[in-house]
Amino acid sequence: MKAVVLENKGVITYQDVPTPTPSKGHLLLKVKAASICGSDVSRYAKGHRVYPLILGHEVAGMITAVGEDVSDDLLGKHAAIIPLIPCFHCMECQRGYYSACHNYSFIGSRQAGGFAEYVEIPEQNALILPDALPLESAALIEPSTVARHILDLGNFQPGQTAVVLGVGSIGLMVVQWLRILKASLIICTDVSEANLAVAHKLGAHVMLNPHQMDVKAEVFRLTGNGVDLSVEAAGVPQALAQTIQVTRPRGSVVLGGNQPLDASLPMQFIEDLMRKELSLNGCFMSYSAPFPGHEWTDTVQAIQSGELNMDAVISHHYPLSTAPNVFEEIAAHRLSHQKIILLPELGT
Repeated sequence: MKAVVLENKGVITYQDVPTPTPSKGHLLLKVKAASICGSDVSRYAKGHRVYPLILGHEVAGMITAVGEDVSDDLLGKHAAIIPLIPCFHCMECQRGYYSACHNYSFIGSRQAGGFAEYVEIPEQNALILPDALPLESAALIEPSTVARHILDLGNFQPGQTAVVLGVGSIGLMVVQWLRILKASLIICTDVSEANLAVAHKLGAHVMLNPHQMDVKAEVFRLTGNGVDLSVEAAGVPQALAQTIQVTRPRGSVVLGGNQPLDASLPMQFIEDLMRKELSLNGCFMSYSAPFPGHEWTDTVQAIQSGELNMDAVISHHYPLSTAPNVFEEIAAHRLSHQKIILLPELGT
């Protein structure tokens, strides 16, 4: 089969690899649509711990083969990948904190992923889908679950106000979930006018470009004392620092962006956090008990109902074969985009 293989830092190729045969408890998914995550680009541009590796964890397709102990009834079913593979035995798994598992694996990061014609996964990692659910939308279930999980971590309640700092793919999903869960005011910040336009289309009430206005002053003008919840989804230290500034006393802040590890924050960040008695939470993945969690079933229901608009966050479609060039363009900041869908069955 054909696959996109990360061979080294900055080296990714489209090549022939052996087609996997599902082992006991596993199944084979024929990939119909795969989305590029920012973490995939980071692994390409900054390096990764495992080589060679087939990337891709935002994936949907059709089950074409099953291993021993997996029912033949699954053949022909549509499914999305649940990429986290917890051990289910350690203390954190027993508490339902699967993303903190001491012995986890991850499809597309620690083992072969879905930027390929086929991918082998454990049966428990196949989210079985209604046949009518579009598979391109299904490929975006995983990032939607992260956004839904962020709002749980922030203890978001209907009628509350929120700021989303950074409306890339996760930020745009957060905007949609805030709308679905009936936020009274959704404020977005981003330096990209294109991203802000999509956020407005998806339900944001106010769009702010920090290059053009004082975000803190505008948030206070709109709310009086700051928002109930701030979500950092940009992965930028300036946005991280701003979360504390725009959140009301005893409000909540959730950090969802991957920050540069060589950056730092002034201690004023801690001082303001303490004085305002804020709740500060990090977000890592998107799981709750029972595995994989309500975030996943909520997302499927919201796509079916039309509340989640996945088409609006897709900016490009490419054949899987063009992935090496697409990664090069993204890493060089030459391709402005939201979500990019790779299609194995689309010709070059």
